[in-house]
Amino acid sequence: MHSFAMKHEAPLAVVLGLMLCAPPMLAQATDLPLNSPTKVDGVEAVCTGIGENEENNPKWAVYPLKIETVGKGAQWLADTDVSVLQGETRVFAAHCGAPWLLLKLAPGKYQVSATSAGESATTKAYSPRHGQGTVILRFPNEGGTVSPFDLP
Repeated sequence: MHSFAMKHEAPLAVVLGLMLCAPPMLAQATDLPLNSPTKVDGVEAVCTGIGENEENNPKWAVYPLKIETVGKGAQWLADTDVSVLQGETRVFAAHCGAPWLLLKLAPGKYQVSATSAGESATTKAYSPRHGQGTVILRFPNEGGTVSPFDLP
C-alpha cells in the first residue's frame, strides 16, 4: 500500500504546484444595469444615455466623470468594456450597454480604456472636485455611416 501512495504523491504535488504558479483567471467584467446606480470596485457607476429622458436627467450631473463612447460619424456606441486606472492601480472595470458611463471617482487624474467589438481606445481623464468632467472615447471603425439626409 505504501508504493500506491508514493505513485500518486508526485502527480498531486505537481498539480498543486501548477495551480499555485498558474496566472489567475481574468474575472468577467461586471455588466452594469441601465440607468441604475451600482457600486463596482467601490466606485458608484451608472450606465446610461439612451433616450432623451436619460440624456437630460438632472440627477446624472452629480457624477464627477462622464465617459462617452462614439463611433465613426460620431454616433453613440453601446456595449463597451471600460476600465479606469489611477497610476498603475485599476480602480474600476465594467461592461456598459449604453453610450454614457458616469462615475463617482475621487478628484484626480485617471486613464480610461475601453473596448468595443475588438477595437480599443484610451484617453486621459480628470475627475474634478466640483462639476463634471467629460471624456469621449472614439471608435473610428465602429458604427454605421451617417447620411447627409440625417444631418440637421
